[in-house]
Amino acid sequence: MDSLLDDYTLFENWMKGDTAGFSALYERYKNRVFGFLVRMTGDREIAEDLLQDTFLAAMRNAQQFDRERNFLSWIFGIAHKRTIDYFRHVKVENEHLLDTDRSLGKGPDLPDLGLSNKRLNAVINEAVKTLEPMQREVFLLRELGDVPFKDIAQIMNCPINTALGRMRLALKNIRKELKKRGIHGLQ
Repeated sequence: MDSLLDDYTLFENWMKGDTAGFSALYERYKNRVFGFLVRMTGDREIAEDLLQDTFLAAMRNAQQFDRERNFLSWIFGIAHKRTIDYFRHVKVENEHLLDTDRSLGKGPDLPDLGLSNKRLNAVINEAVKTLEPMQREVFLLRELGDVPFKDIAQIMNCPINTALGRMRLALKNIRKELKKRGIHGLQ
């Protein structure tokens, strides 16, 4: 029955105290948000933590949801903010580790353990990882989340033309990366 209800109705039911409304929204969107978070962080465990943080933040801030917006765009906006917070935290930790490495000296270099995977999907995923963060985020929101560009612009707090430009650059850079890896002819 919940699958027949639209997001707005489920959200309103949730606001009236019906936890099934929240559960239905969570079930409806958890996989899309999780996929976005995995691709942004490159780590399933971190993505699982961020997914929980995202939906907990939605619960805590439900009163701030603008009912004129799409629920999916709102939840992706929260996931975006959680990802940015995570990367800020990692940056601070990495700077601390670099300072420690400089003072203690660096250990031996480890061999590269990455193995090349010839499947197209894996190669595309690797190409996406090479994108600069803003391009990667626009690409993943659009391709994984199917978020409209006007909502992406709102999530990323930029003009729609900037979001569109980042997507064009992302696609161009993915094609360039695929060519480097010997895959030609993808449009």
